[in-house]
Amino acid sequence: ERDGDDETFIDGGVFANDPEMAALWAIRMQWKKPVNYHLISIGTGCYNAKLSVDNWKGGYKYWLLDTNGLLVNVLMDGPRSLIETVMNKLATFDNIKRIKFNYQLKESIELDDPGFAAKFNKEWEILKTGDDYKVLVYFYKEHIKKQRNSSEQ
Repeated sequence: ERDGDDETFIDGGVFANDPEMAALWAIRMQWKKPVNYHLISIGTGCYNAKLSVDNWKGGYKYWLLDTNGLLVNVLMDGPRSLIETVMNKLATFDNIKRIKFNYQLKESIELDDPGFAAKFNKEWEILKTGDDYKVLVYFYKEHIKKQRNSSEQ
């Protein structure tokens, strides 16, 4: 409470469930001039529930209660897809280098599940042995760490 009025807070994932474009905009507004952007966007993973004739029951009750987050996924995937499309187009400019890293989860994991961290860490350890992780590390070394080291000298 502040000054007797209630305050409402919204999780950043709801406001900008893919914060890459918000970060780019904030940097652009701060510098007010073109600079070289090097972006690494690391997501917490996503799980795409499959909707088919076999598992579709229809109706409001199904969409709201029986889908294990399908409605939330539908509402979050639209803006995320739009942001991904816009960022892909922006990355064609010479002054932007970016990598998007948001891997596919093998199962739906609720964020308030007490086992979330353990499941996520297990998935992460497996992911670190693959080619996608190697590309992420390469991008970091070539475009982020090298840039930081050269600016410190």
